[in-house]
Amino acid sequence: MKKILLILVAICCSQWSAAQIPTLQGKGKQTKLMVDGKPFVMLSGELHNSTASSIAYMEKERTFQRMKDMGLNSVIATISWEQFEPTEGTFDYTLMDYLLKQANEKDLRLSIIWFGTFKNPFMTYAPSWVKKDAKRFPRAVDDKGKELEMMSLFGKNIAQADAKAYATLLKYLKEKDTTHRVIMMQIENEPGLSGTYRDYSEAANKAYEGEVPAELISYLKKNKNTLQPDVKAAWEEAGCKTKGSWEEIFGKSVYEKVEGQDKILHLTEHLFTAWHYGKFLNEVSKAGKEVYALPTFVNASVFGKFARGNSLGNGCSIADFLDIYRCAAPYMDVFTPNSYMQELDWLCEQFQWKDNPILIPESTLVAARGLFVIGEHSALCFSPFGIDATAQEMNPARAKQEQLLRDSYNALSSMGNVLTDKLGTPQLRGVYLYPGHESQTITMGKWELSFGPKKGFDIGALMAPAGGGFKAEEKPKTEGGALIVQTAEDEFYVVGYGFNCDMKLANPGKTRFAGYDTIYEGHFQDGKFIPGRLLNGDERNVFAEKDELKVLKVNTYSY
Repeated sequence: MKKILLILVAICCSQWSAAQIPTLQGKGKQTKLMVDGKPFVMLSGELHNSTASSIAYMEKERTFQRMKDMGLNSVIATISWEQFEPTEGTFDYTLMDYLLKQANEKDLRLSIIWFGTFKNPFMTYAPSWVKKDAKRFPRAVDDKGKELEMMSLFGKNIAQADAKAYATLLKYLKEKDTTHRVIMMQIENEPGLSGTYRDYSEAANKAYEGEVPAELISYLKKNKNTLQPDVKAAWEEAGCKTKGSWEEIFGKSVYEKVEGQDKILHLTEHLFTAWHYGKFLNEVSKAGKEVYALPTFVNASVFGKFARGNSLGNGCSIADFLDIYRCAAPYMDVFTPNSYMQELDWLCEQFQWKDNPILIPESTLVAARGLFVIGEHSALCFSPFGIDATAQEMNPARAKQEQLLRDSYNALSSMGNVLTDKLGTPQLRGVYLYPGHESQTITMGKWELSFGPKKGFDIGALMAPAGGGFKAEEKPKTEGGALIVQTAEDEFYVVGYGFNCDMKLANPGKTRFAGYDTIYEGHFQDGKFIPGRLLNGDERNVFAEKDELKVLKVNTYSY
């Protein structure tokens, strides 16, 4: 009897442990990252590429303690294939053990970048035994027949070897990471092909001239009315064929000359390349999930708001190709943009195609961007790149941004359920102000909130016969933004900096008056708002300076 009870307890514990594995729940904007059964927003930062390659370096720089002190609740760190499997079949867990130990000690979560075959278009993180064996692991070839220092996708050995190493890492995490420090996995980094429109090796040419895979044709037919515009246009202009080669299905590539250079309007070679990168990623992710089903994502480099297919690598998982990737890689959970371009609002709109959740693993160090993506898109993660800047990299501007990020992360963390209960709902919004986009108006319930620069008070204008009192708005020279939570019809919390907010009824009708009841400064502690100053008189304004984060509780009324 005792033996039976022990077996039952073991089974229950095993099932409980499995149930606590980090997962993604929901769809689109409603997707939540669940950690230990609760919604978790990654207030994160990505370490420099080489930081996690050396324990001595991380110890010297006090890397994880500094990340904890900066208010992060998670860190994006790397594990490289070349260090993990230095000789084929021999695996070194030393660095992974250290990352887990530090994360446990500092109560931080981890997202691991698997630097496998692809670091951008290149294979610099592949082990020496892969790099030096071009026969077993063939390289891509350009249109002139020149072999490139980039891996070809048309030899089955490379995907199998990468997937085997990745699955071995996942098996180890399943056994050793009992507190679920690792909550997501990034597979590869910005994979794409550089220096050539596609691979022109013999195997690649055969695939390009052969039949487009039936599964992609089926996807095109099933999703005909909702395809991404570039894919839809290419297929329709070629006659919506359901059998044929890549150029028969999508047509020949289209260019136009702009200032003497080819500007891509449509590139079938990119679609072809995107498909095969998607299949590669799918094979690696599938191998890992069959061992330990952690959520996975892949990032894309994006350059240029109006350039089609404009990325660091051809065929990269940019928004133009999300349909291709969705079909080719069903085992990949999220496709993410690296957000160094200023138009983060535009970028997020592109990447939320087909209910793709927003996750920002790399960004410039601007806290307002994080407030915006978490507020407006219920982002799973916001993470500035190179968060572990050394003393040599520090300057006053960066120090100020680090302070704003620290204050933002601390404020959001302390909000608790006030924030997480509203994820994916209309009661959570975000604004982002930057040069060229100095104002933004949003509607929450019956209230319209207009964000913009501060209106300067002008005594001279007030004293003039014509009256007045406010200067013209000055356009911001730096970014600002806010996250807004509506907790009742007339109650809002505004967290941010660098903005002025005016609130009015969206549809006033016969309302005689609408305005502010109370405006409190304050802060959150364990999910409870602790009021500070009651702003009234000259300070009766929903406003935050450009270099100081504020948490404001705003109550409105109307009659």
